[in-house]
Amino acid sequence: LIAGSSNNVSGYYDTIEKDRLLMKKLTIISSVILSSLLILTGCGSNSSKKSNVTSKVKVVKQSSSKEKQKSVTKKKSGVLWNSDKDSRLEDFMKQWGEAMDQTYTKYDGTNNIQTASGMNYPQDFGSATVDGHDISMAWNKKGTGKNDYNVVAIYNYNNSSSSSITYAFTLADGEPIVLVNEDSGNNWSETKNKSLKENFVNIFDGKATHVEKPAASSSSVKNSTKGTEDMGEGRGGYITTPEAMRGTWYSESEDGMKKLIISEHEITSISTDGATSHAILYKRTKDIPFDVGEAERKSKEEWRSADNVGTNGISMRGWYQLQGGGEHFSTHEEEINGQKVTLVLYGIGANDATDLVYYPSEDLAKQQSDVKYGDIDYKF
Repeated sequence: LIAGSSNNVSGYYDTIEKDRLLMKKLTIISSVILSSLLILTGCGSNSSKKSNVTSKVKVVKQSSSKEKQKSVTKKKSGVLWNSDKDSRLEDFMKQWGEAMDQTYTKYDGTNNIQTASGMNYPQDFGSATVDGHDISMAWNKKGTGKNDYNVVAIYNYNNSSSSSITYAFTLADGEPIVLVNEDSGNNWSETKNKSLKENFVNIFDGKATHVEKPAASSSSVKNSTKGTEDMGEGRGGYITTPEAMRGTWYSESEDGMKKLIISEHEITSISTDGATSHAILYKRTKDIPFDVGEAERKSKEEWRSADNVGTNGISMRGWYQLQGGGEHFSTHEEEINGQKVTLVLYGIGANDATDLVYYPSEDLAKQQSDVKYGDIDYKF
């Protein structure tokens, strides 16, 4: 019995020991599992935090970039045109006007400029066209508006009681463009005057300007003119050709191709055989004398007594011409091949009938040489 009891006790303690060892193992395993879970949880938490920080940085960077871009755009739009550039343009126009024998009035930003041809600017910009096309054009002091043409400066010269030359200095998509209006309507076109175009760009870009005095190909023309200053020998200054008329023009006839070159104060005709006739246009301030010798006449062979005819024409006579009709030039518009084309009409004599039609290119002159337009009064 005692032996049997001893065996039972020994088995009891073996069982207890086994349970204790099992619990110890379970405890160790639980600790390991718990530690692993804590580590994994910690990693997940750190990963989540890191992801959130990265995302936040990206958002901040994107926002910063947009704000910076907005700031740059605002800065750029704010410096398109300013008072310094406006003052430089005003100085240039004074010098240029003197060289051109023209006195320009500047729009003061408040009171409309009234032109001799009957327009009021900037008020009438609302109905303006450019090359016959409907556009949006408006006064905009900084040049940052949403118009096709944002006008930053307006200058007008009334060359008679009914005709004027008006320049609108504009920014179109941030690009400097000079528009001109010389007719009685409200149609504008980009100026062909190289000096105006280049110097407006220079002023816009902050570069120096340069005023060139009108070229004079005759040795007898040595002085520029200011206003109505007397240039001597009865000359009260230059007569200025309409801007739309300036350039090189061509007229095809049975004899061949004739050429006409018109600048601001001069007209040169080149015949089919290459003979050249050059004319310098002046305002005559004294009566023509009757007793002029041949030598004197020859010395003034290139001088012409000229007048503006409306807003699109020039008439001229020999400096000492007493009798006979003079020569006259005018711009005229026709639709050719579906496009509006400016022509120059030439005539000689007392009436305004047309002797020759000049085209802006040799090809067009050849193509249209036999064409007669219904709205032109031909002499022959």
